[in-house]
Amino acid sequence: MADVSLKHVYKVYDGGVRAVNDFELDIKDKEFVVFVGPSGCGKSTTLRMIAGLEEITAGQLYIDGELMNDVEPKNRDIAMVFQSYALYPHMTVYQNMAFGLKLRHTPKEEIDERVKKAAEILEISELLSRKPKALSGGQRQRVALGRTIVRNPKVFLLDEPLSNLDAKLRVAMRSEITKLHHKLQTTFIYVTHDQTEAMTMGNRIVVMKDGFIQQVDTPITLFEDPCNLFVATFLGSPQMNIVKAELFLEKGVLKAKLNNSDQQIVTFPEIKAKQLADKKYIGGHVLLGIRPEHVKPNEGDLKVYVEVVEHLGDETILYTKMEGRGEQFIVKIPFDSSIHANEEINIKLDMNHIYMFDKETQKSIMGIPHEDMIPVQIKDDVFVIGKQKIKIDEEYQKHLLDQAYIGKNYLAIKPEYISLDKTPNSLKITAKLEFIEEKTDYDALYFSLSGIDGYYALKVKKNTHPKLGDEAEIYLPYAKLVIRDEENNRLNSREIVYPNKFDARVSKKNGQMMISVAGTTLTYEDKQEVEEGEYDLIFKQDQLKPLFNKKLLKSGLKNPEMSNPHNVIKVAAYDEDVLGKKILAYVAVSGSENYASFVLDNNFSVYKMPKFSLYVPEDAFTLVKKQ
Repeated sequence: MADVSLKHVYKVYDGGVRAVNDFELDIKDKEFVVFVGPSGCGKSTTLRMIAGLEEITAGQLYIDGELMNDVEPKNRDIAMVFQSYALYPHMTVYQNMAFGLKLRHTPKEEIDERVKKAAEILEISELLSRKPKALSGGQRQRVALGRTIVRNPKVFLLDEPLSNLDAKLRVAMRSEITKLHHKLQTTFIYVTHDQTEAMTMGNRIVVMKDGFIQQVDTPITLFEDPCNLFVATFLGSPQMNIVKAELFLEKGVLKAKLNNSDQQIVTFPEIKAKQLADKKYIGGHVLLGIRPEHVKPNEGDLKVYVEVVEHLGDETILYTKMEGRGEQFIVKIPFDSSIHANEEINIKLDMNHIYMFDKETQKSIMGIPHEDMIPVQIKDDVFVIGKQKIKIDEEYQKHLLDQAYIGKNYLAIKPEYISLDKTPNSLKITAKLEFIEEKTDYDALYFSLSGIDGYYALKVKKNTHPKLGDEAEIYLPYAKLVIRDEENNRLNSREIVYPNKFDARVSKKNGQMMISVAGTTLTYEDKQEVEEGEYDLIFKQDQLKPLFNKKLLKSGLKNPEMSNPHNVIKVAAYDEDVLGKKILAYVAVSGSENYASFVLDNNFSVYKMPKFSLYVPEDAFTLVKKQ
């Protein structure tokens, strides 16, 4: 039995193709975690990195607390079930299940005991003498599972094991695998593109898209509180309706005009209006979401035209058209034979179950957020949060980029990480507890901060409500605290940021200033205020420009930004940290024993070009006279 922990894991293939980006997840012992997402999202690649079948480009993988990056697959004590059964056709079921144990020179008596016990668990004891060709698809899948069970692994990895089965058998095997997990009490990591499998099997679900984790949570929380438009529309069948909306206030009440129509106006309940992430959205255009089951027919004053009616026994699905909207608007109701196609009906939206998304970022902007984004300014070693000034932990400061000290940024943290209980290595903030929204798995507690408009949220256990209206201390663990700029770039790194300080000597000749640093000489027009002598040269993190090859270096002669394209330093990168639209490259500087950290555009990857040059413009460094 084992915990599995992935810390900032990346997978980059030749050519700089990124399959998995900054994957961070802690899986508890005996947990059943499902990776779900569309084809090509990186879920199977991540599973194969856990198994050791794919090399990890960057980051760390721990199983049971032990670093596994360089451990051979056979020594990781994991077992993997593939999409194809991969059974030996010339062997019996017994022999297939016993084969791996024989290779490990397990005693015959122990092999026999393990195989028969696994067969009993899977209810295939009567099949042990058969060969795979005499088995059905479901039976073959049980044998493939049995082959892994006999090994008693710490972790089970299952890569779309049911995709080759028909619909009826998939439902049955889904249940069998869930029961198997309960019997074995072992960690299961399961990959699927089928949302129904994910929702019915996992204790927690990891939703992925384009190599990034979108959200990790329990099935019901993902369904109730999707963090963005992708998660909202990916989970749920039929999928959520998304409507263009314009928010406005009428006599202090929040309302929305749908599809640019003055005839389609909806009103928000007060508690939902309070949950709007930012008042800047009032008067602007957003995306409004509502699930088909939260639309009531034959009520309200919104009109739709019914195009198709599907009677599914216990429920009816209506596919309708709404004025000003090109896509179908779907309504899901208990069975009703009174509604027919080609007729107009009135509908009412249950505004207590409404969702709102930013039109550009597609992030959720109403209800409990994926991340609380608290405005902050950093001055020296202090966080300025509204009217509060709080000293920053010294270790945390070592991870802050230079840009974190410039202008207004945000403290970003997921609501589930904020605690009302005293927590070590945390940022302590005074907050006012405002109101509570009850959820299925938890209650959302909203709080305000002095000097800042709006509300933020944290999660508390059901029926453990603190007294509302009071001030309380809340704790934000530094390990989970991210600094973001207004473009959503991360401004704290996963590794300690290098100070970018190098020994340099300044000399002058013929109206020019020469700076000898890191085995090269940088030449600029003479600066009268800089004397000859020994200096500390400090490179600015975000002012150097990458040059990838000689052609680009020569083209710099025509680039007005590069007055002297030979003012370059050569570097060799060993890692990078994706910050959003930027990357932080950790590099060794040629001609020096020092390392450096440079912020570069995200259209470049050090995994694609580990050795390159950086052009050093005149304003890309500071000189400090040595004492």
